Amino acid sequence: MHKQPREAPMDSKGTIWAALDTEKRKALEIAKAIASNPAIFGFKLNRLIDQEVFRKDGEVALFEELAKLGLPLWVDLKLHDVPRTVVERLMPYIQSGYVQFVTVMAKGEVDMMSDAVNAMGANGNIIAVTELTSLSEEQIHLGSGHPSKASVINLARLSVLAGVRHMVCSSQELGALKERKELRVLQKFVPGITPDWKGKNQPDQKRVGSPAFALSGGASKVVIGGAIVNDDDPLGAVERTAEEIEAIS
Repeated sequence: MHKQPREAPMDSKGTIWAALDTEKRKALEIAKAIASNPAIFGFKLNRLIDQEVFRKDGEVALFEELAKLGLPLWVDLKLHDVPRTVVERLMPYIQSGYVQFVTVMAKGEVDMMSDAVNAMGANGNIIAVTELTSLSEEQIHLGSGHPSKASVINLARLSVLAGVRHMVCSSQELGALKERKELRVLQKFVPGITPDWKGKNQPDQKRVGSPAFALSGGASKVVIGGAIVNDDDPLGAVERTAEEIEAIS
């Protein structure tokens, strides 16, 4: 009787977007501490964008400092407006040369996303956000008239039609997305992730999962913020998370 070959463990290299949602000085210190870990793919910026916009003279320039680390930057703007306005909002980030990924809301429909993709061109990538992980199943159903899986599938299809190749969804929808061949072209970036070693979920997230649940379900990258930036040892937190990912088989 032949034994089944054992599946190789998952490679943690490039699987983590580190969400630097904290004060700018602390964020830069953390970024420098963790950038050399192979599991870190890049840095996602949200509230730090506002801190940079209102940066005082003489303060360190956020994008310049992060760019020195040589990893992709994701500016999480979640743009949702008429196509022309979205393109105009994108242009300073595109022209800066520092930013490789920018989010738009898939609910902005095909023309808005398509114009954003065309504006970005070869300079970077548009990420379509479907349903926020901070929304519960009930909230999504009330807002869209559909269960979360159906809403995310619909928004993913619009994204593909617009030429988008990266999307955000929760780990809860990955199984439904995997079943649809037309959506396999999309790289799935999944927030709402808490490593098992951390022990408890994030209180501001509703549709959540562990790195193992997301990556084994089809996530291309997982987005991890609090488990890293709120830890006394951010690099140690990344190392523990990488070990957890590599234990997936």
